[in-house]
Amino acid sequence: MSDGPQAVILVGGKGTRLGALTAATPKPLLAVAGRPFLLHLLERLAAAGFRDVRLLTGYLASQFDGILPAAQALGLTVTCHVETEPAGTGGALRLAAPALASQFLLMNGDSLFDIDLAGLMAPALPVGRLGRVALRLVARTDRYGVVRLDGDRITDFAAKGDPAEPGLINAGIYWLDRRLVDTIPVGMISLEADILTGMARDGHLLGRVHGGYFIDIGVPDDYARAQTDLAAGP
Repeated sequence: MSDGPQAVILVGGKGTRLGALTAATPKPLLAVAGRPFLLHLLERLAAAGFRDVRLLTGYLASQFDGILPAAQALGLTVTCHVETEPAGTGGALRLAAPALASQFLLMNGDSLFDIDLAGLMAPALPVGRLGRVALRLVARTDRYGVVRLDGDRITDFAAKGDPAEPGLINAGIYWLDRRLVDTIPVGMISLEADILTGMARDGHLLGRVHGGYFIDIGVPDDYARAQTDLAAGP
């Protein structure tokens, strides 16, 4: 395993909300500002000192081999872990457990949150805490579940919020202890719905609010907006 922290990126979903755009291309490999969206994420990881990157692939998995030369040019060692059948975000993580570091960064492959990654990873997780989640304040919460925070402890991940109200959302970047992964059963499991909610209610998760640029390319309007935003640089 390479020196430095390990990053794991969830890239296995079908991206059905983007319709024909993802019929033949995985969502993280869609072109954004002239290059695959995933490459924008890899560039930020390389700049932050990461070298060991694991891609948890599923849908059209073989296409991710095409990004390996560009990743290598960034100084990254990228390994693809392919799920043989859909396992959900939690199931994919469980299948990759033998390759995970004792603590690692987890990211969604369809969103970019421009934050200080080292700041999310420090200080060390206190005893009894299994993860720290990057949170973002957004003006409307109807696309996302709302995060309940008590001090720095996440108490709950609630249902989608009111489009007219601001709130904190899970921005899809986590610093996790591998012991959390050991609690995930094998099978079709959602990390967000089936695992993190229970972990939060049991007091195992911390949250940290960051204010950087955020984009999720999962719907057509935001995919189109990302083209302009990332061409200019967030």
